[in-house]
Amino acid sequence: MRPAFVAVAGLLLCACQTSTGSAPVSPLPAALAGGSHISAVQLQNAPQGVSTTFRSEFEEGLLTRLGRCATGSTPLTVSVTLDGYNAANPALALFAPSTSQISGVARVLDAEGIEVGRYRIRRTFTMGGIGGAIAATGAESTMIDAFGDELCEQAFEPAS
Repeated sequence: MRPAFVAVAGLLLCACQTSTGSAPVSPLPAALAGGSHISAVQLQNAPQGVSTTFRSEFEEGLLTRLGRCATGSTPLTVSVTLDGYNAANPALALFAPSTSQISGVARVLDAEGIEVGRYRIRRTFTMGGIGGAIAATGAESTMIDAFGDELCEQAFEPAS
């Protein structure tokens, strides 16, 4: 009986997995990748079923996240069109894996509004158990942060 209890308890604690499918479509020139900062973020569309504050939280959250990796002096704007969004269900995640996913295209624009870079961003989290259910309750902010992290990695941080 005890091994079965340990197995069930282990499954309920937390199982999380992340995957990415991000890639540059048209990468920033090296001088901009290393010498620019993001002065504005524009979300072109908000997914259905998100909170009424999603647009402002996305724009503010992405601006903050990108401020950590794009620290140069040349101002750029990021314009994002989301084409995929799904938030994990906390109740489902407690008993079975549930998935949060965000995807879209980030266009990087110079001061004149000319596109200087374009990135396809996709991040997926699969979670389950108690920890997964807790993580799923903050899915919107988690996915906003994930989008920003992916864009930082693709556009502003050199490959190691």
